[in-house]
Amino acid sequence: MIADGVTFRDLEPADLSDLEWSGSATHVAHVAVELGRAYAGEIEILIGELPNRRLVALGAVDPTGRADVGVLWMIAVHETLQSLGIGSALIAALEDRARAAGCRTARLSVEHDNPRAQALYRRLGYVPTGSVLESWPVTGGRTYVTVCTVMERPL
Repeated sequence: MIADGVTFRDLEPADLSDLEWSGSATHVAHVAVELGRAYAGEIEILIGELPNRRLVALGAVDPTGRADVGVLWMIAVHETLQSLGIGSALIAALEDRARAAGCRTARLSVEHDNPRAQALYRRLGYVPTGSVLESWPVTGGRTYVTVCTVMERPL
């Protein structure tokens, strides 16, 4: 399994140029802004890399919203390497960071039209707890709006 060869570490500024696979230039610019929050200790952003140093996964955890809940977000695995266990390993690494911050529950949201991700989260023990309308900026100054299912699991 390829996931065995992936290591996870904190995102560094030099990594940003290797994240074009994770989304648009607007997305990578957003990741750069969030990196400032990571340096301030507010969130943690992890990347997964192969032994050849190729970046193949990205994810973040925010343990500061509620004292006992770590919110996992910005979860992405390189499209050509999905379904190889990397997403499961990334989520485990993010959950470890949430536990270390004192969180007892992990929460994430998944777009309603992403059944593969929903199936992964269910396999990992996440259960739906509701839905939420989410939005984020996209290329061209527009805003993408979508309905997401909120899922949680105890840590």
